[in-house]
Amino acid sequence: MRVFVAIELPEDILDGLLPWQDGLPGRLVDEENLHLTLAFLGEVDEARLAEVDEALAGLRLAAPVLRVTGLDVFEGRKPKLAFATVERRAALETVQRAVAQAVRGAGVDLRRERFRPHVTLTRFGREMSRRDEVQLAGQLGPIPPLEARAEAFGLYRSELRPDGPRYVALARYEFY
Repeated sequence: MRVFVAIELPEDILDGLLPWQDGLPGRLVDEENLHLTLAFLGEVDEARLAEVDEALAGLRLAAPVLRVTGLDVFEGRKPKLAFATVERRAALETVQRAVAQAVRGAGVDLRRERFRPHVTLTRFGREMSRRDEVQLAGQLGPIPPLEARAEAFGLYRSELRPDGPRYVALARYEFY
């Protein structure tokens, strides 16, 4: 099963992001699928998933304050997605490191990559039209900050479908 660990977006941030998502080109991420990924585990079997759940349930983590500050794309030959940037704050990085350590301790081999906190808003097809590129360029940059304390994070299954991925919550873990 394809799984990841993510922070649920607080309502204030979710409500604040939706208007910014509206004019973006590409395939918009459904409101119920918006999240901040802490760790992508990839394919995990049922037995290992139970160990991951147990490890995550044992964490006692302080709730980080999330602060969204802009819209951006991951650079490359052609951008694949647009996202809302989330400030790298010590409390958020502490949560991400603790989650990664718990997942590795449960026997999952995570990729070693720099944590870039973000919320994916839209995905682009293989070919983006020039019109879409111009429209997107006009929307990137700073936005009025959105800030709220996170309440929980969760373990999610990712179901890949022709109309886009669907995320199913498998477990929820509250911050204190």
